[in-house]
Parts: sequence; structure tokens; C-alpha cells
Amino acid sequence: MKGCRGCGASVFTKVLDLGKQPWCNDFLKYEDLGKEKLYPLCMIHCDECGLLQLNHTVSKEVMFADHQYLSGMTRTLVKHFYNIAKENKEQFKLQENDLIVDIGGNDGSQLLQYKKLGLDNVLNIESAANICEISEQVGILTLNAFFNKTVAQSKFNKGSARLINASGVFFHLEELHSVIEGIKYILSQDGVFIVQFMYAGAMIENHNFDTIYHEHLCYYTLRSLMNLLRPYGLEVFDAYHSDIHSGSIIAKITHTDGDLNEKTERFALVLGQDMKYTLEEFLSFAKAVEGKKNNLRDLLIHLKSEGKKVYAYGAPAKGNTLLNYFGITKDLVAKAVEINELKIGNYLPQSHIPITKESKSDLPDYYLLLSHNFAKEIIAKNQDIMEKGVKFILPFPEVEIVGAQ
Repeated sequence: MKGCRGCGASVFTKVLDLGKQPWCNDFLKYEDLGKEKLYPLCMIHCDECGLLQLNHTVSKEVMFADHQYLSGMTRTLVKHFYNIAKENKEQFKLQENDLIVDIGGNDGSQLLQYKKLGLDNVLNIESAANICEISEQVGILTLNAFFNKTVAQSKFNKGSARLINASGVFFHLEELHSVIEGIKYILSQDGVFIVQFMYAGAMIENHNFDTIYHEHLCYYTLRSLMNLLRPYGLEVFDAYHSDIHSGSIIAKITHTDGDLNEKTERFALVLGQDMKYTLEEFLSFAKAVEGKKNNLRDLLIHLKSEGKKVYAYGAPAKGNTLLNYFGITKDLVAKAVEINELKIGNYLPQSHIPITKESKSDLPDYYLLLSHNFAKEIIAKNQDIMEKGVKFILPFPEVEIVGAQ
């Protein structure tokens, strides 16, 4: 990478080097074990605009043309999407004919919530052909494309979208500036662009470095997001914290000269709190991560020495960053259990842990909770097996063992 993904400057400070790793949604078939490609996974800080980012890009065609993530698999996330849709409908007085576009809308789960509220003029722009089929099957009009300026100008009238959503996707964008130009082009003068992003500040506080992986090219604070958008005449006017994904920010953006650009009190509050997250904080975070590198692995080695059986609960992309940085393989974690049929039967990259269907007739002594961002939901629904003695290992913010409540 020659220049900052945000501002183009070339003065960087290395924050956290996680070594060479596969891209973390590269789930493997048995015949492909050991053939996965490894890429540098290193987070750096632009000393000009403050943007945290990766210094290496795995092409979007490799990572997003076909993948296994489905946002609708988690009730907590679907409920969050409904609350977001309801809030936006009321806040911006959305009408039945207003066009709502979801960039990287995955299986259509977010747009389904708008349809539940009587807002049917929705369009999902999704890059993965296999996921587009699922979105179409649930009744969401879906365009199979990587959204950018060219797509915007060829598929939309200027200013035609009243609301544009980017949930968990704005930090994925290889063509970042072309995407912003496309958003600027299709957003109406009274329109709003909603960015839901995992917050760099929450990552720092929780030490959950597993949010660092090749799909996540950028790691935003509120200020670095504002710095990125401002040259395009786009301004954040409302923002607040959310617990989703272990700590996110919901940012609401409009034209600098737009009808909606009046700063809210909660925006001012978040911006004030955001001032804390400086390069010094990022470097302290990296030192803390490196200092705890062996804690989880040592625990798993100890459990194995006692004859205990450990499975991983869930096979999220983030789990591969944790396992591979800590050097945890199938010797310590026998399998990962999943309910996502697109992942079952495959293997985790580099660690080569097999993925099987979750079954309460095959229980370990301990589950390593890789899907820890949904810990409350998962632990609540598994009280029955916990009563039988199964324990959960939570990796963040500190390694913790949770038993029956």
C-alpha cells in the first residue's frame, strides 16, 4: 500500500502485526487443507488523518464474490436491524415510495425490517452471487454487483435514494473513494446515509483484536470517519454507541449543505468521548494484546492435560484471527460447531479445525466462544447444557470461564 486509504498520505506508524494469515472467510474443503494462501495482517495508523487500516489488500474478488456469512442467522442482529429501521422511519419520516438502498446488504435481513414497517421500495446491492440468491428468495430486490461510482451512475438517477445503509461493510471497501462518490451521487438532498461500524474505541477498550482481519481494511473512530467524508461534502450529524458486535457506532450522514445537517446532542457526546482514541491509545492496546498472547493457549493446554474436551462455539471470520495468532489448532480444539449450513463440512483456515453441525447429543466439557459478540444470546439459549456441566470460555476482554447460572 503506497498511501493512506483515507487521505493518501504516506506517513504511518505500525500498531499491531498479527503475522501472515489466510483471509478469514477462506473456509476449506478437506482436499484444500494446507493449500490456503497467507497474507500479511498488520494494522497501521495514518499519522496525517488518524485512520487505522491494514497495510495489505486481499482483492475484493477473492474475498467477496462468494462467501458464507449470513446476517440473518443471529436473532440479536435481526432485532438490532429492526430497531434501526424503526428509528430511521420515525426520525426521517420515511414514506412508502422512498428508495432505500443497502450496500452489501447480504441476505436482505436489514431491508426486510423496512418492509415489515411498510417501506417496500428497497434494493440490496450484494457482491456475492450465492448470497444474492438467498436475498431474492426472501423477497428483496437484489443487484449482484460491487457498488461504486460506475454502478451508481449507470443504475440510478442522481439524488434518487432517500436512505442508504452500510451495515458492517463500510470498512470492507477496496474502492473506498469510488463508493463514497457513488453514495454522494445517488443520495437525495434530504437523504441520509447510515453507517453501522465496529468502533475502534470499543476494540481498544475490550482488547478484542479478533476484529482485525483482511476483510476489514479500515478501523474507524468517529473523527477518522468524518475526515474521510468531509472532502466529498458529506457530514456526520448524528451518532450514538450500540452494543452490537461488541461495540459499534451508528453514524448518520447527509450532504454538508443538506436539509438534515443539524448536529444532535448525542453526536456531540460521542465526538467528545472519541477524542480519547489517539495513537498512544492504539499502541497501548497493541502492547496489551501482545502481553496476553499465551493466556488462552496455556489454558487450553492445561485443559487437554486434564483430559477435557474443547470445541469452538461458532465459526465466525473473527475467530480465525484469534486462533491463528495464538497458534491454536485442532490439537487443542477438536471441532467448531455451527448452525450455518454454508460452513458445515468445511475446515477453518490454517488451524484446520473441522466445522460440524451443532448438536446437543455431542457435547464437550468446554466451548471456546468464538462468536463472543453474541455471548448473551448464546449463553441464554444454552442454559440446559450448562446445567449438565458444559462451560463456556469467553476470550475477551479477559479470558473467563462461565458455568451454569
